[in-house]
Amino acid sequence: MSTRWDPPDPRQLPEWRAELLDHLDADSTKTTMREALAAGRFTIVPTVPGIGASEESVGAVLLTACERRRMEDAELYYATPDMTALALAAAQTPPIEPVTLSRLPSEAGFIVFGEPIGGYTEDTAAALAGTRFGYPGASAVVTTPIVAASWSVWNPGEVRLDRGQVRWVHKGAGSAGAIPADWSGVWITFYSPRGLFSGLPPETVVGTMADGGVMTAGMIDNNRQDHGPVLAWDNEMLLREGAPFGPPIPDTTDRWAHVLYTAWQLMAQEGKSRWAEVEEIPRPRAGAKRDRRQGITSSSAVRVVRVHSAHRPSPQAVKEDEQGSTGRREPQWSCRWPVRPYRRSTCLNPRAHAEGGCSHEDRIVSGHIKGPEGAPLRTGDTVHLWDQQPGE
Repeated sequence: MSTRWDPPDPRQLPEWRAELLDHLDADSTKTTMREALAAGRFTIVPTVPGIGASEESVGAVLLTACERRRMEDAELYYATPDMTALALAAAQTPPIEPVTLSRLPSEAGFIVFGEPIGGYTEDTAAALAGTRFGYPGASAVVTTPIVAASWSVWNPGEVRLDRGQVRWVHKGAGSAGAIPADWSGVWITFYSPRGLFSGLPPETVVGTMADGGVMTAGMIDNNRQDHGPVLAWDNEMLLREGAPFGPPIPDTTDRWAHVLYTAWQLMAQEGKSRWAEVEEIPRPRAGAKRDRRQGITSSSAVRVVRVHSAHRPSPQAVKEDEQGSTGRREPQWSCRWPVRPYRRSTCLNPRAHAEGGCSHEDRIVSGHIKGPEGAPLRTGDTVHLWDQQPGE
């Protein structure tokens, strides 16, 4: 049986970030990323023509440097399981507004979710078949949950090499090509938990070791438990400022971005329609000093994001939904939110609406049934009353 995602205590997030920063500095990480780039596993790829090194080697150095800079600047967030389920429920319909940078709760951030926001199933052995780590005939089908994301406003020019101009290429479906120098938007990296093979029999053959020996699921998990951070870089994408959201494509970065953006909207919504409560957990002084020595420039406090008490589901509803959750895919909310939250384009200046001089904001409204509790449900303007049985 597949291992469930076990979310952390929010106070662990600064330590997780510290582990990720050390991991990004390691030569072994750049080697792994170089192999992943060679296998076509990345969608945002930097190149430096004429530098005298392979495209994959240059890309590995630049990508790890960029992610490290983003992590150094990131504010830390933890979305509770209820908040994660709420974002998933509201994200069933795409955001009405186009991508808006003011929705970001911070210019750079790192958020861990209490439940997976999605996932995908892949034969890992088949994915390695095109590389030197492939093993003929091997099969190792694994479901990978997506449980965290980092983001920043797109500014890759902050990381440079000593010589040569860095050019960025997008290799995603439908928008492949060079990224213009004046491109504006958000860069997102999605993370999955390490130890994904613990749900497979340990003797399952996954691929070939660098020395030619057989690589098994048990060997990979044992190694990952002893070395490296809890989370692993899974995939990345760009959201262009001003671009509309279309119907999400299941099991892709597109779908996960809908959920992440919806979480940003829920966190930003204020007033009577406020959805979120945020508690800030400060970092102990010793840990904050260690963070500064590691180059972290942002606050080391963790912002715990919960569903506002006015909208929080009952403990019994949460328990029933958790019993149906696999911990490897996004949870269901059949009990938590029987009537799903929905989106509404809200006019911010109704007096100027008729002349077209107003502005609109995408707001998420709680699903509900109007009327007093216990009253019969009425769904139309006409009520048909039967005072005798049909046919009498």
